Amino acid sequence: MTRLFIAFALASLFLLLAGCREDALISRTDIQFLEQGILVSSWSDEERFVRHTEILDTLYINQDETVIFTSVYALNGNTISSDSALNLYSSHYWILEGDSINATSFEYTFDSTGYRIGILNTVDYTGDTLKDTIHIFVGTPLSITLVTPPLSASVEPLSDDYVELNWDISGIDPWEKSNCAVYAAVAEGVALSRNTHWLDILDSVSKLSEGDCKNGMRLKGPLISENWLKMNELDLKDTSLTVYWGVKATAYTDFGFEEQAKDASSFNTKFTEKNVSVLQVKPIYESLTPGTKVSTKIVLINAFGDTLKTVNFEKPNEAININAQPQSGLRIYAYETKLTDYEAAPITIDVPERSMLRLADSIVFTDKIPPKASPVKNTLALTDSVRFYFMDSGSGINPTQKKFVIADFDTVNVVYDSDILSFANPCRKDCQIRIPIPDNARNRNSEMFWKMVPDKDSLRITGPFVQTEDQ
Repeated sequence: MTRLFIAFALASLFLLLAGCREDALISRTDIQFLEQGILVSSWSDEERFVRHTEILDTLYINQDETVIFTSVYALNGNTISSDSALNLYSSHYWILEGDSINATSFEYTFDSTGYRIGILNTVDYTGDTLKDTIHIFVGTPLSITLVTPPLSASVEPLSDDYVELNWDISGIDPWEKSNCAVYAAVAEGVALSRNTHWLDILDSVSKLSEGDCKNGMRLKGPLISENWLKMNELDLKDTSLTVYWGVKATAYTDFGFEEQAKDASSFNTKFTEKNVSVLQVKPIYESLTPGTKVSTKIVLINAFGDTLKTVNFEKPNEAININAQPQSGLRIYAYETKLTDYEAAPITIDVPERSMLRLADSIVFTDKIPPKASPVKNTLALTDSVRFYFMDSGSGINPTQKKFVIADFDTVNVVYDSDILSFANPCRKDCQIRIPIPDNARNRNSEMFWKMVPDKDSLRITGPFVQTEDQ
């Protein structure tokens, strides 16, 4: 693969070698003139394919990225293969970070930032030395995080005051310049979640400003114009809008190197007249079988432990609005009363006045309990089918999923129908059986087993038992 890169790059770039090389002590004769260059191949971080391959005397790269350095040669201006070049020099070596490396091509990862010099030395067939230098700038990966306003903060929509937009940025190295473009859009809707792909559409919304990344931005109010409200037939007395905003940061050099980072956030406008605030919650049920009915209960409790409100609804993964008085330390508890395997962690928030708090992804129900199983009969005839009843009060058991039973160390085929698992008696003598059937949340009782004890004319099933470390 390296030879293909060399042939491709040298076809257009080898004429630059004489200018890139610091010095060549070999005598310029009319017979043969050996030239060399440093070919650099840069790898992508995850997919391991070559991003670019070119002859360089200056390299910009980030910490922990990997490059391949390759020595390439030409004779009288014509590219030659690595095998042909072996006959034209007596030795060659690289000097990089204090190490001497004797290789035509090698892979290297820089684990710290800063400036380095790499040198390729080749002693040709006349005893002269070719020397090429590459200047290497190892930087910090660019990163940006939006800070203020915090996610889902509330601001006055018609005020003339400024809204301060600020972010934390890192990875702008001393040799880099920076540019930050700030984008914003106003809409009705749920709050921006960190799982949203709004980052992907930054370029399609309004650009507010562009400038040096080290400075924030002051957004002049009012945020919403009267014309915009009339055009969209909106009244801010009891309506809250969401302002989505994002920043795309670019760090670059004058020599063509460029990297980007971006982040997005949102904040809300306050009601202009409505006195209470509104909590918009959207309970998320992970791994829930489509079409499954739920019964969700939301309980609001204040900082003193008093229950303020209880709300019940039966629509999974849909938002519901709940009125709440402004206060500090409001606790929100969510319960699933039908699918009791599902649990959600409580959250605590401060409720500002006249605000819409869109709590996207804040209440997440997860199923961490495996399906329950019990034998339909504990004693049965030896020729009867063994039947187990399965129940799952959470994400459910997929009826199309492959199911099996393990009797001691043998796998037993089964039939699963209407929550009943049936299989022929696999035990001629006392044995243990396991039924590791997972639910849709991938919970399974792998440590649980039953004992099957056959006698002359019947089969007895006892358990369940739990596997211990010493068993």
